[in-house]
Parts: sequence; structure tokens; C-alpha cells
Amino acid sequence: MAAIVRLEARAIAPEVDRFRYTARSDEVYTTTTIVRATDEAGVTGIGASDADSFGDWDVAPLETLRTVLPQLVGIDAEDHERVAAVLTEDGTSAFPPAVRSTIDVALWDLSSRAEERSLCESLGGSPDTRSLPSYASVPFLDDEVEYLTFLDELVTSGYGAVKLHAWGDPVRDAGLVEGVRARFPDLTVMHDAEGRYDREGAALVARACADAGVRWFEAPLPDLDLDGYRELRRTVPDVPVLAAGDAIWDRRLMAEVLRDPPWDAVRFDVSFAGGPTAARGLMRLAEEVGLDVELISYGHTVIQAANLHVALAFGRTSYFEQAVPMEPFAYGAVDPIVTSADGTVHLPAGPGLGVDLDDEAIERATIGRLDAQR
Repeated sequence: MAAIVRLEARAIAPEVDRFRYTARSDEVYTTTTIVRATDEAGVTGIGASDADSFGDWDVAPLETLRTVLPQLVGIDAEDHERVAAVLTEDGTSAFPPAVRSTIDVALWDLSSRAEERSLCESLGGSPDTRSLPSYASVPFLDDEVEYLTFLDELVTSGYGAVKLHAWGDPVRDAGLVEGVRARFPDLTVMHDAEGRYDREGAALVARACADAGVRWFEAPLPDLDLDGYRELRRTVPDVPVLAAGDAIWDRRLMAEVLRDPPWDAVRFDVSFAGGPTAARGLMRLAEEVGLDVELISYGHTVIQAANLHVALAFGRTSYFEQAVPMEPFAYGAVDPIVTSADGTVHLPAGPGLGVDLDDEAIERATIGRLDAQR
């Protein structure tokens, strides 16, 4: 047992290529908040979360931590339940703001490093479980020709699965799904609509996805339109339907929602759902109702690693989400997570998350910092 003696946080705003999610959104500025925790034995752990904004960088997540970090100094770094109580204000908050999850990730990384084992093993996973099939999460592109050309490059590099982000127009998006299937008959395809359709448009695209044998249809409606999701599953039962996973991750709320599941699998991101501590509870809920958990790992390498470790520990996730192009999401990472030629990703080597950062690169991109220490 070792107490936390220091918690450092910084917001980084690297100048990388930016992208759009749909035709209806502007280019995204992704500010990554990184937390580094140190215990009295000198062991450190890291966590991260991303915040998307438009027009400029966002330091609000960093400010969320200003009053939180000092409360954690002196707590046993392995007392994950006590830390979770602080982060959720003893359970009175419906869920922690995303950046608070970063602390939980950092402390799990720290405690796993102290025990010289991977985070996956610390969560109960097998040391022999090291890889997962990967899909390329494709950025928004201008036209179908550009999509087909880009997908051809991905398939050539080894990807056996891709997820489309299209225009947000049901008719045009349905046509893209059909065109991709015609061009790549053996490719595993997912489609993410970013919650842009109404119920009629969602049904139209769902039928196209069913006809094309799409692996899953993601975010056809806003996450909180639970009745709309249930209706869509009844209307078009031949394609699995998932939420974006951005709005429901509190364990108590999830338990109520899953009394009548609106989706065919649960979806959330460890880096904003409360960290590995909260992820354990959500995984158990999904298991109770027989659902898989298709984790989001669209983010910085630290975020990707946290989700990959959790996915492999619980064995309820069929694919790892690899954002492509990957370079903007790997800023400052010494060894980014990369999909191999056989279409899989592997856990980073080393204890904890297995991720190390280039301190000089991180310093160059820093736009704000906090430091709480004993």
C-alpha cells in the first residue's frame, strides 16, 4: 500500500490534422487532458481523456480537476473504491465528468505498474490474452469515390473490418453502405450515423445495413431516444443496433435502461465512464442481460490502451476501434497502438497500460497545467 503524493494534470493542444464527424459539423479541436499520479514509492501512472470542441481548444476539463486533485493526495493509490467515491461525490453525482475518469485510469495504471503486471491482469484477465481484432474507424470524406479509394488502402494494409462515418443524409448514407458492400463483398462493415437521423431516416438506413450484412448500425438516433431505438430494433431486426455510447454510462441508470434493452450491445468509453472501476460494474450489468460491450476507443493512445485492457480483461468486446488516420491520436506516445498486418491489435508491452509518453512533445503542446502534492 502506498499513498498518493502528487497528481499533475495538463491540457495539451497539439497541432495535428483535424477532421469532421459528419457533413453537418465543423473540424474538431481535440484537447487531451493527461493526469500523472505518483505514489510515495515513486511509482507513476497516467490517464487521459479527450474533449472535442469547435473553433478553439477547450481547457474546461482541466478546470474540473482544480478542486478535485487536492482531495486525493494522501489516499492509498490502490483504494479504487474510495477514489471513486471522491470522484462521484459519494455517489450523489449521476456520473463523473469525463475528465475525472482520467484519475481512475491513472491510479489503475500506477497500481498495476507497482505490482509489475498489466492492467488487464489487475482486472482479472488472463496474462495470455493479448490481442483483439481491429476495425478502422474511418473519418468523414467528401464523396463515395474517396471512401472506396480509402477503404481499398485500408484493406491492402490488413484491415478486415471498417466503420463508416458518412454525411448524415439517410438516402445518401444508405447508398454509400450499398456501394461499399458491392465493392468489398467480404469486408466486415459497421456504420456510425453520429445520431443524425430521425426515426424514419434511421429505419431507411437500417434496412440498407441489413441488406448489406452490416456488422452493426451505430448511433442512428440520439442516445437518449430509447423508445426510438426499441422501435427500430422491432422494425428492422436483421441488423444489430448500438448507441453512440456518449450519454448513458452511470451504472444505476444503465441498470434501469437494460430492463428493456434498446440496443443489441452496450457501448461506452472507459475514459469517460468512470475509469476501470466503473467499467467493471458496467461489464457485469451487460453480462447479466447477455449483451456484449463494444467499447469506444476513439481517442489518444492512452485512452485506446485503457479500453483495450478492459476489453481483454472481460472478454465481452468483439472489436477494437482504431481511429484512422492514427497519427493525430498518437501525439506524444512513444509506442502507439497500431493495427498489425493480420488485422489485430496487441496490448502494449510492460506493466500497467504499457504506454510511455514523450515528455518533451507533451510539454510543447501544453496549454494549461495543475499540480497537487503533499
